[in-house]
Amino acid sequence: MSSIETAALPLADDERAELEALRAQVQELSRAGHELISTQTQMQSLLHNASDAIIEFEPDGTVKSFNSAAEAIFGYSEIELLFQKIDHLIPCPEAFAGDVPAYLLWYRDHVADQYAEPLIGRTLDGRELYLEVSVAVIESNDLLLFDDSFDDSEVSGNESPTFEAFLCILRDLTERKRIDAELERHRNELEALVREQLVEIVAAKEAAERANQAKSEFLANMSHELRTPMHAILSFADFGVKKVESATSDKLRQYFSRIHTAGERLLGMINDLLDLAKSEAGRLEYRMAEHDLRELIDAVRDEIASLIERHGLHLHVDIRCADTCLTMDRERIGQVLRNLLSNAIKFTPRGKTIHLRVDADDEAFRIECADQGVGIPEDELDKVFDKFVQSSRTKNGSGGTGLGLPICKEIVLAHHGGIHASGNADGGASFHVRLPKVPSARADAQGHSPG
Repeated sequence: MSSIETAALPLADDERAELEALRAQVQELSRAGHELISTQTQMQSLLHNASDAIIEFEPDGTVKSFNSAAEAIFGYSEIELLFQKIDHLIPCPEAFAGDVPAYLLWYRDHVADQYAEPLIGRTLDGRELYLEVSVAVIESNDLLLFDDSFDDSEVSGNESPTFEAFLCILRDLTERKRIDAELERHRNELEALVREQLVEIVAAKEAAERANQAKSEFLANMSHELRTPMHAILSFADFGVKKVESATSDKLRQYFSRIHTAGERLLGMINDLLDLAKSEAGRLEYRMAEHDLRELIDAVRDEIASLIERHGLHLHVDIRCADTCLTMDRERIGQVLRNLLSNAIKFTPRGKTIHLRVDADDEAFRIECADQGVGIPEDELDKVFDKFVQSSRTKNGSGGTGLGLPICKEIVLAHHGGIHASGNADGGASFHVRLPKVPSARADAQGHSPG
């Protein structure tokens, strides 16, 4: 019987109602099917176009889908990986025997801080990736989030979990970790720079405080050193004025002699100040010519002989070279010798000996002035050549302005030599001067006058 003929048959009311109900059910199923297909299409589109990499696995651990973001991250196309295992993209420990889903489950449940210990991936060109992972299981057509309901006691070691499908979402942390590492490096460099600058600032502050203290001590010493000869000049001049009629010529001569001595002392200090100022301004002139160093030492020794005798000291001069010709400014090198010997006299106890030794090699003369005084602390051996500075062991009322050694240093450096201090094994200090026999040609470039 044809459908037309069937449709033409008369139907009972209950049969007609049943037929209408069946027709409605078919229409509803057809509509639901279309909606399901539409929903699945939408879901597939969303998964495929998501910004994070999404990989869906089959129950056997092979790839079921591989979205666009995963393609961009790993460098493989989906068609290359469908129904393939991907342990070359996500390397697994040996215990998992290449079972990526099982490894992902273990990793998610055992790594608390994924940013600190990211999942390691590998791209088509071999680059290493740092990944953050979320996983879900498709079981009995339901999507179960492992965080809420999955019992991971069934998954251990390399044993694969039971699922119909497996979904993992991967977020690429590589660039973020690179930026964070770069920021950390810059932060560490900045902290190191700040520490270094802080050390420099503290050092500069301490140096400024020391310089300020040295200048204060210099001003105090200078005022004392200036007042003492000035008082002597005024006192003896006053005596001379008051007793000019009654004093004998010998007495007046003594007054004038004291005035002359005090004047020379005052003039010496003023000359030191002027020499230092000229040296700092680059205006201290040097008249370089060939002179006999032995002859100069003899002349200086004669000058200070009375001072040596007055302090109850002995001066031993030992010149160990036959040829003592040296190109130098005779007056300035004489000033160095006088300053070094005057310091030695000032701080050496009575009855002791001051040694002045001279030797030479092919290039330079070496002069050593050694005393048997209080010595210089190890940490002050360099500082005593700084302007206005005196050793802590020589601030004993022996006098001095702290200018002698800085002037010596300036003069020696102008001769392209060197000067330093050292402690003696038996006490006292030694000052070592090195003077090239023929100073560098740079002397002319520095404006030193020729002899």
